[in-house]
Amino acid sequence: MVGADLLDFIDRIQDFPSVEESWLAFLAFAKRYGFTHGGLADMPGPGERIEDTTMCLAWPEGWRERYFGQNYIAYDPANLHLYCAEEPYTWAEMLSFPHYTKRQRRIVDEASEFKMTSGLIVPVGFVRLGPAMVTIAGSKPELSQRERAGLQLAAIYTHARVRQLSGRKRTVAFETPLSPREKECLQWYAAGKTDWEISAILHISEKSANTYFERIKGKYRVATRAQALIHGLRSGAIHF
Repeated sequence: MVGADLLDFIDRIQDFPSVEESWLAFLAFAKRYGFTHGGLADMPGPGERIEDTTMCLAWPEGWRERYFGQNYIAYDPANLHLYCAEEPYTWAEMLSFPHYTKRQRRIVDEASEFKMTSGLIVPVGFVRLGPAMVTIAGSKPELSQRERAGLQLAAIYTHARVRQLSGRKRTVAFETPLSPREKECLQWYAAGKTDWEISAILHISEKSANTYFERIKGKYRVATRAQALIHGLRSGAIHF
């Protein structure tokens, strides 16, 4: 069961004393669902190389050499898509957008030479000079919504733990506190309530509930509600 696996992983991830152990634990979790390779990286800013902003990487050696040697980062659709995505996306979903060129799509085709025929990318917001991500790849034909959600939360927790252990800091500070109403909305979201249910509980409109969530994401500098939830829990703004 994804739920039991996920809760066990979340319980253990905070106890690993090193980046390597945390990353290997995440890979072991992802392997249960068909993903055998992955990476965790900040997108490079001006004058930076992806080799220098990658914190964890488990790729076949030949693919690593080709990817870095050919500077695929500059036109890899998996990374370019980060700038327009808020939720996790698969390679197939990414390539369904018609604006990617044959050259860009060829990178995904070449990955299959190394037994990476499918992948999932989890955006982790803008943490330095651009977006960060956790990516996994393997031969998983498709994901259920439950599997996708479990992998997303595991990736977010792993990213937070790796960044903590590595000493890498965000360039944006989360100094703007949530308002009481924003905390209420996030707390009810943590309890599994929908916008409609939250609006009924707090006697506000659904539109207002959504607006509060957009403000929360803006204050936390994250792309998704799931990421905001994780930060709210970690910062103590809300509790289970």
